[in-house]
Amino acid sequence: MENKFFLTNAIEKIERGESSFFLDPKEFMVVSSLLKKRHSPYQVFKPYPLAEKVLIYKDTLPAMELLEIVSKKRISHRAILGTFFAHQILPYFYSDIMISDRIYVIALKPISRYMQDHILEIGKDPVQLLPRDFSLSQTFEPRYETIILHVTSLRLDNILAKLLKISRKTVLEKLAEKEVFLNYEECMRKEVLLKNGDVFSIRGYGKYRFKEMIYQNKKGNMDIEIEKYQ
Repeated sequence: MENKFFLTNAIEKIERGESSFFLDPKEFMVVSSLLKKRHSPYQVFKPYPLAEKVLIYKDTLPAMELLEIVSKKRISHRAILGTFFAHQILPYFYSDIMISDRIYVIALKPISRYMQDHILEIGKDPVQLLPRDFSLSQTFEPRYETIILHVTSLRLDNILAKLLKISRKTVLEKLAEKEVFLNYEECMRKEVLLKNGDVFSIRGYGKYRFKEMIYQNKKGNMDIEIEKYQ
C-alpha cells in the first residue's frame, strides 16, 4: 500500500501501545524500518509461521477472531477475495486466506462479526463463517502447487508468458496496464529478473512465488521451480 497516511497512522498507533492493521510484506518493511529508526520497541504477530500478512504491536494485540469458511463446494482464493472486496472489507482488516483441507481467515473485531452476518455466499455457493479455536491458526501450513518450467531467461515477462501460456504481447499489455505485481508493488518493467523468494502475479491469473533455479545447461537454458498459491 502506498498510502503514507495509512502507514503513518500505523506507526502512531503502535507507539501509543496499540497495534497496526494487517500489513503485507512491503508495508511491514516500511513500518518496522521507521520504528527502528525512532527506537520504538515493537512485537510482531504472525497468524501462522509462514504468514505473509502480519500485525505489529507494542503491548497488546487487538481483538481478533479465527473464522472457518465452510462450504459444501470447493471455493478458490480468488473467489473469496472477490467476495470480501464486493462487501468493501478492506485487506488490512484480515489475514492471509489460509487454504488447506479447510479454509480459515483471521479478522479483526468487529469486522469478524460483520463477515459472519453478511457473507452468506461466495460466488453462487452458500457459505458459513464460523468462529474456531484461535490456536488452530498456529499449526496451519500453506498449500502450494509446485510447477517446474523450462525457460531461457529469468526475465519476468518471459516467465509469465511461459507459466500462464499467454503471448508475450499479452504480458506486455498487462505490464502497461499496471496489472502485474512483483513483491506487492505494481511492476511495469518487462526486463526485471526474478530471484529466489520473489512473489509475482497478474491480476486475474493467481499469485506465484519463484522458489529457485534447479538446473542450468551449457546453453543457459534453465529448469526453475515455481510455487502457485492455493
